[in-house]
Amino acid sequence: MNISIDLLPQRVKAKERGGVPVIPVAGACAVIVAASFLTFMYVDTKSSVQSLEQEVAAQTEVRNAAEQEFLTKTTGMTEYNYIDYYTNVNTLLDTIYKDTIDLRERVYMLLPDRAEVNSYSFLNNGDLSMQITFQSKGDAAIYLNRLLQAEIVTSAEVQTISISNEDLLYQSQFTLKLDTIVGEES
Repeated sequence: MNISIDLLPQRVKAKERGGVPVIPVAGACAVIVAASFLTFMYVDTKSSVQSLEQEVAAQTEVRNAAEQEFLTKTTGMTEYNYIDYYTNVNTLLDTIYKDTIDLRERVYMLLPDRAEVNSYSFLNNGDLSMQITFQSKGDAAIYLNRLLQAEIVTSAEVQTISISNEDLLYQSQFTLKLDTIVGEES
């Protein structure tokens, strides 16, 4: 007779039970958790992208509106387009009035040698007042004669002549009427 002694009966019983394996269950749970996490991140990122797209669209509309407002203010004849406005006004006035700088230069060219203009006051209607320092009384008379001969001068008068005792210089006050309208001749 043969006698057998089973020294490992508990192990055999565990194998016979057919229990749930731990490693495959843990792996399956890890895959499910990872898939859930990735799905959540995908949905969250997708909603963030959509909100950013909406924000970009809103900012684009604001930029387009500001750009349109800028174009409105800087093109055409508007209150904001000063350069064109004043260029047009200057062109209009040049077609009506003679150039005042040219008139002044022409009046100065008539001055005798060593004469100095102390004050010059011109109004757009053609009235001109000048205070001039001359070396002699004769220079004032010469200048008045030149003014009366000039085609741009309608009338000229010497208002006052005064002498400076220290320097022996003559201060003369002239009043003139100039042709200031384009096409106007004396």
